[in-house]
Amino acid sequence: MNRPRLTLIVNNELPCSDDARGAGQKSWSNKFDPYALKVSAPVLWSSYFKSRFNSPREVALFCDVSFQTALNWWGAVTAPASHIALLVMLTDPGAPEFFGQSMEVAA
Repeated sequence: MNRPRLTLIVNNELPCSDDARGAGQKSWSNKFDPYALKVSAPVLWSSYFKSRFNSPREVALFCDVSFQTALNWWGAVTAPASHIALLVMLTDPGAPEFFGQSMEVAA
């Protein structure tokens, strides 16, 4: 079985117009503190669920999790796993904006 391969094509004949030495640092790791994000995630998710759903039971049904898990998210005890984050991002067009605004307020 052949696995797909990533091919990098480099063209050294065209000069790069941007001077990278003058550019500021733009990596995400320097914009967000991973530990602070991990600590604040339960509160962020709780506020999202409370703004979109009427009860933990609705969250449980939508995310296909137990009522206890949804209750933990609702009460900011724990945060959802990555597959729930993907579900939310793919089904709610307003979710990225909600989290972006929440992060700006927290910063």
